[in-house]
Amino acid sequence: MKNHISSSTNFLSVCIPVYQTEPYLEQCLGSVLLQDFNGFEVIVVSDASNGKDSKGRGAKKIVNAAQKEYNRQRKSQGLRKVNVRFIEHDENRGLVEVRRTLAYAAKGLYITQVDSDDLLEKGALSAMYAATRSTDGTENFYDIVHGTSVAGTFADDGSFVPAQENRYGKIFYGSLYGHEVFHGHFIDKAFSSNTWGKLIKRELYLKAYENITYTRCNLGEDVLLIFFISLFAKSYIGIKDKVYLYRINTGMTGRTVIDNLARWEMMCSVSSVFTVISQFISENQQELCNPANQIYLSPQEIQELRDLTIRYLGNNIRSLRNTVTPELQPQAYQMLCDYWGEDFVESTEKLLDATTSKET
Repeated sequence: MKNHISSSTNFLSVCIPVYQTEPYLEQCLGSVLLQDFNGFEVIVVSDASNGKDSKGRGAKKIVNAAQKEYNRQRKSQGLRKVNVRFIEHDENRGLVEVRRTLAYAAKGLYITQVDSDDLLEKGALSAMYAATRSTDGTENFYDIVHGTSVAGTFADDGSFVPAQENRYGKIFYGSLYGHEVFHGHFIDKAFSSNTWGKLIKRELYLKAYENITYTRCNLGEDVLLIFFISLFAKSYIGIKDKVYLYRINTGMTGRTVIDNLARWEMMCSVSSVFTVISQFISENQQELCNPANQIYLSPQEIQELRDLTIRYLGNNIRSLRNTVTPELQPQAYQMLCDYWGEDFVESTEKLLDATTSKET
């Protein structure tokens, strides 16, 4: 399905972060650049990544080659050339800041994030674009369009093998308006926190980042972004069209043994997510607690955020006990306390141990 957007318009910005995922980047770019859609741009940000693909190429060379080849193929199919921009951080900043760079660089009305080890399904951009127009009888556009994702692995022959269960992209099929968007996500758990697989208005990213100070974080960053995006969003729609292929077990969360402190620090950095959220709530408590305001948080929602914080710390504690090598345990525990606070770690440990003893 070809759309009818003016050739001078970039309605969508496809944003791709890269960190040590160069072996998958060309395949990812191919899935994006060969979309049957006109009116989008692609922005790739390398977070000071030094990875190489099977041909020994770094991210910039991969992007340049892919742009040339896939735009040639687009031309042969009668599709408009896609502008691809490559940006490189001079030092590693973490995913929160990579997505900030992408959001600020984007020019489209909407942003969709594509992790560089994942793929877009054929027709994904056309399907999500077709769903942007609101069904409420107005000329408005949905703030968030959420497409269906499929999680799986790739076989040796290159074919995608779907997993029996997709735990990574829960979706609500239907529309949500006003505070239903936030409540539907954080209380009803109707849709997942991932930023990929969604079209999200760029203005919501910018509004979110107005409330996010510089944050070095490589885990849970989507929880932080979707907290603000869903809080500020006025509308959401989930569609049944398959738009995204999520590759299982290529990133940090798919690894089982932590044998160096740098990797462990990445795990602990998730605490920054809840530091930012707590600061926002503390600074705006009076306004947020008034249900008459457009942007507010109910006591139930604030309690759920507290519970979510404990769950993430609990996950860190379990990872420390089960995946950090014994020789690193003392230093790793101290780092955990440095990030989360010693008293909070100790109280959560007691809670976990009490829960475990009850279960046994």
